[in-house]
Amino acid sequence: MQTFKRRGEIAEMGFQHKAASMGFTVTKPYGDSDFYDFIVDAGNRLWRVQVKSGSSMKRNAYRVAVRHCWHGPRSKRSYTAEQIDILAVYVVPLKVWYIIPVGAFTPSESLILFPHLPGHGGKYEQFREAWHLLACLRSGELKEGIVTVPGCGYCPASGKRCPGCVGK
Repeated sequence: MQTFKRRGEIAEMGFQHKAASMGFTVTKPYGDSDFYDFIVDAGNRLWRVQVKSGSSMKRNAYRVAVRHCWHGPRSKRSYTAEQIDILAVYVVPLKVWYIIPVGAFTPSESLILFPHLPGHGGKYEQFREAWHLLACLRSGELKEGIVTVPGCGYCPASGKRCPGCVGK
């Protein structure tokens, strides 16, 4: 039987593989004392990324806890913009990623996702497979080799519509 920790480690490996295969440089900090699991380099910006996963459906939705322990197991808190930039959530049974800027979910401590319902208007569906958000430009060009999906949206770097996302 997989523990929550083991399932989280597997999701982290999946994130690292997916992001690296798209051309991002992915760095894992030593230890697990930071609020983020990875630093992702898009060539123009470093992103602090926290990875979470969910594997069970309740009441026709996948519910994923997005909080951390502050000072022990009984003091759980939501993530803040001072701690992370992006939340990457993997829905295990459907092999679907959500790339969510921290400002889009805080101060929530859990997310309700509907990847099994095509066209569902859930709050976070705009972030399903939104890898282009990691390649969002402040200025300049993308790092050579980064491949993102077309369809720009909210840019976590500027807080506006992303002017620099391109599909290759």
